[in-house]
Amino acid sequence: MRGRHVAELSHALARASRAAIASRHRQVQHLQRQLDAFGVDRRLAAVRSRLVTADGRLAASITRRRHRADLQLRSCAGRLDTLSPLAVLGRGYAVAWNADKTRVVRDAATVARGDTVKVTLARGELDCEVRDKT
Repeated sequence: MRGRHVAELSHALARASRAAIASRHRQVQHLQRQLDAFGVDRRLAAVRSRLVTADGRLAASITRRRHRADLQLRSCAGRLDTLSPLAVLGRGYAVAWNADKTRVVRDAATVARGDTVKVTLARGELDCEVRDKT
């Protein structure tokens, strides 16, 4: 009877120790998963991924900003070109100056017969003498 009792106790002990080992093994695996989740490699990979994403957004933002600035510059250049006196002269207009080019002649009454007038064209300049005015 004692031998049988010893055998039962040793089976119960073996079962309990296997259960305890299995429980400890599950705990170790759980802790290993938690450790892997906080691992440096995984964290660095996450940081690297965020950096790549941020770099892409930054590059796209820079490109958009550059295109906006380019459009704004082209718009301003176009407006300046239309307002430029040289563009006006290029369309066939001329500017008449007094002899020493200090005043623009806007009224025929400001010059007399025989006065010298300088006329600025798109390409070049003319020295003219007033013969008649109307």
